[in-house]
Amino acid sequence: MDYSKFNDDDFDLKKWVNGALQSEQNPNTLVMKLQLLMQEVNGSLEESTANLLSDIPRVVTEIQGLNNEAVLLRNQMNLVKSDISKVQQDTVESMSTVVQLDKIKDRMLVTEKKLKQADNWCVLNDQIDLLFEEQDLEGISEKLGEMRDALAGLVNLPDYSDRCDRLNNLSNRLEAILSPKLISTFNNDKSEEARLYYKIFSEMGRQGELYNYYHRTHKTNSQKQFNALRTGGSVDTWLHQFYSSVLELFHAQLSWTSGIYKDHTAVVLSLITLCLDNPDLHHEISNFLSDSQTPVQSLQTLLDIMYRFANSLGREVSEVDSDITEKLGRSIVSPYIRHLTSLGDKVKSSLLRNVHSLAMRVKRTSSDSVSELHSSTKRVVAHVKDCIPLCLELTNGFTLVDVVSAIEFYFDLLVEKINTFIREMRAAFGVEVGAQSTFQEDHWVGFQSCFKLFQVLGECYTDISGLELECIEVVKQHVTKGPALITKFDMWLETDPTKYATNKTLLDSLIDGSKTTLFDKTLELFKKPINNCNKLCVDFVLSHVKSNLHGVHLSEEWVVDEGAVFSPSPLTYITSLGDYLLLLPQQLEPFFTEENVPLDTALRLVDFTQFPGMAQDVEGDAFAWLTCVCQSTMFTIVEMILKIHRLSGAGCKQLTADVAYISNVMGALEVPLSRDVVDISRLLSLPIDQIDSADTQNIPKYLRGKISTMRRPAY
Repeated sequence: MDYSKFNDDDFDLKKWVNGALQSEQNPNTLVMKLQLLMQEVNGSLEESTANLLSDIPRVVTEIQGLNNEAVLLRNQMNLVKSDISKVQQDTVESMSTVVQLDKIKDRMLVTEKKLKQADNWCVLNDQIDLLFEEQDLEGISEKLGEMRDALAGLVNLPDYSDRCDRLNNLSNRLEAILSPKLISTFNNDKSEEARLYYKIFSEMGRQGELYNYYHRTHKTNSQKQFNALRTGGSVDTWLHQFYSSVLELFHAQLSWTSGIYKDHTAVVLSLITLCLDNPDLHHEISNFLSDSQTPVQSLQTLLDIMYRFANSLGREVSEVDSDITEKLGRSIVSPYIRHLTSLGDKVKSSLLRNVHSLAMRVKRTSSDSVSELHSSTKRVVAHVKDCIPLCLELTNGFTLVDVVSAIEFYFDLLVEKINTFIREMRAAFGVEVGAQSTFQEDHWVGFQSCFKLFQVLGECYTDISGLELECIEVVKQHVTKGPALITKFDMWLETDPTKYATNKTLLDSLIDGSKTTLFDKTLELFKKPINNCNKLCVDFVLSHVKSNLHGVHLSEEWVVDEGAVFSPSPLTYITSLGDYLLLLPQQLEPFFTEENVPLDTALRLVDFTQFPGMAQDVEGDAFAWLTCVCQSTMFTIVEMILKIHRLSGAGCKQLTADVAYISNVMGALEVPLSRDVVDISRLLSLPIDQIDSADTQNIPKYLRGKISTMRRPAY
């Protein structure tokens, strides 16, 4: 039977009893076994309790003994502590004396050292004059180094400054002896001598002076080579050779100095920086660009040469200290900065040369004149197309404001030339009252030329708008370019912080989309020639209309007697005018048979509200233009009618028929009649005594009075 279950924390009495009864069928036997087990457990518990009670006195005694020993130990520790404190108090004065003696010893040693240094200085001072007489250069430099070390400990002596002057004079004396030898050594690349002189100057503490001799020698040689090259032609022909010579000097000296100077790379780069920082090079580049007929292209050519040199040199010095390479980069780009920052002026100058060469003059025929203008405007956009990409390439966009300003100035001149051309075309067509056309061509050929000019201007506007979008996209896609030697420092910020901030703001706004225009001023200004051209087209038609109506108000038809034979058919002047207007859609058809984006663009930009009878919200399209012409024609007819002095009864009927005819023509063209035409037609049909009746009060008073005066019988 398993009695271990009684020890389980989750003992289940029912479960245990059921399991025990399965193995032991007699419950009495099971009870008896449990009673025996309880007796054993009770006996074991009584025995353990008895043992525990007997051990308690012994444990208490041992604890009391440990407590007594702890108290004794504490008392002994207090005694030791007291002894230590007494020892410390007794030895303080002795230790202070020892410390003081140690300080005195140190001072004595320092004094001894200084006395030895002073004595050594005097000895060295006496020895060095003899070495100078013997020209023992190594010995002199060694003694100078020792004298410098000795002098370092004599700072507080009264004659310290005199000793410094003595040392400096001796160093100058040695340097004067070495000077010619140094130039010869550097000119002939004598390594052993160079190492000796490096050691000597290092011992003198004059490494910087040695480097100056080295730099001056090679810079003089580089200048001689530069002077020989500059006599061989313009800068663009020899600049590459000059940079090649500098690169060769760099490689040669980098190799030669590697076993001489510890910091040989920095020394050689300083030499290259000095060779590139050449005022004569600045002067030659400035003169070359000033004399160039294409300064932007010339500058680009020089920069390409310089960039190749900077890239080649940059690959060799990528691991060099940034301060040194920044100085080198500045010396490389220095001759070009002034010309790069004035890129806008150069672009403007180049564009001005182009605009002055454009032919925008009236030719013998109107079609030839328009064709020439068309080709000129195409060339204008072509001239401008590369300006902004070039600005990004040469200056990474940090002259964008000036370049955009130059482009807009160029477009302003274009607009002026177009306006002048339109004025000359007006004169050539003779659209003004009483003027004669100088073109010997059919009337409709002239009309086609006018509309072709209208289309050309719309195309030019579309090209400029498209160019604007292209330029903005180019700006968005641009990645900073240029040699690492130049781009690693922000030369634009250093050159002109204000201009830098202005250009950066423009670039950022274009890139993030907060600004979506570049040539908005030009596009707004371009609306003027488009509207002027539209007026030319309208006036071209009206000149024919006015020609037909010329003198009609003086016709005898208006005062014919009632008894005369009279036919109410429209007169010739009005029928020919109607036929002319009905031909307009046919003449316009070639321009609108297919999608014509340039002409549609031009029509949308027209301000039709400047013409009589046109609504404010009219949509610019072919029908709007036809409506504009018809409304202006009706206005002209109304002007002619109001010039008639008197209308007889028959004349009134004739005029009524003429007005009815032109009304039918307008209906055929689907053009609404003007208010004046409707009112005049109504006034002509009323009896004279009803012209000022209540039914006509909505008709303008001046119109009622004029018609009434014309129709009043003559006495």
